[in-house]
Amino acid sequence: MAHRLGKTKTIESKRVASLLYPIAAFLHAGGVTKEEALRTFGSMFTTVSTVRIGRKMEHIGHPTHYADIIAMWVRSNRYLDAKGWPRSLRLAGPSGFSSLVKSASPQTDPKKVLSVLMRYGNVRRNRVGAYELVRPYFYTSGPKAMAYEPVAYFLSDASATLGKILRRTKQWRGPDLFWQKTENKWISEASAKDFNVFAKERSLVFLEELDDWLEAHSVRNRDRTRQRRVGLGIFSIYSDHER
Repeated sequence: MAHRLGKTKTIESKRVASLLYPIAAFLHAGGVTKEEALRTFGSMFTTVSTVRIGRKMEHIGHPTHYADIIAMWVRSNRYLDAKGWPRSLRLAGPSGFSSLVKSASPQTDPKKVLSVLMRYGNVRRNRVGAYELVRPYFYTSGPKAMAYEPVAYFLSDASATLGKILRRTKQWRGPDLFWQKTENKWISEASAKDFNVFAKERSLVFLEELDDWLEAHSVRNRDRTRQRRVGLGIFSIYSDHER
């Protein structure tokens, strides 16, 4: 059974519309008729409903809880060693893992958080029974499973951003949203693996810099109607040579 931090709700129709809008716009611009689109989508829906997918998807609850917990582990002096590195934490104690979870996300269950973080390789238990942080960011994919909510947020964020770019008019007063990438189609399999390692390392440094900026400009406990969720997501590209 999938582990949960809270009750999982069916995906909302508004989020579904947000996901499908740029896809519908892309298909329409490509000359695909509504009938063709519905027929193909129905076929794909049947396929994913009946065919076993490589990795199962499990519900873990809102992904921000985990990200906040890891961020505090990496940033707060209370959980750092003398060299400034995240130290190993016992489950209990005034500066233990449970204390960390309750400080970062008071409503979550420390044991369930720990179970998720260990299954996805974010945390491991050492020889003395303490827990070590393996990655300074929330990794959401394991050998046999992927976390559902981070995937849902990734798709929703990408689709919502593209949708706003498509809808933008001359009267648009929001930030200049962008969609940029770099790629090369003449890369060997070995170099593709090397690139992935290189890109992970460099993007992590970049994201940590952006995270510091966002944290410095964060204003909590104010009028939420005037606040926005902003950030930057990075993903790797790996595909066959297009014909």
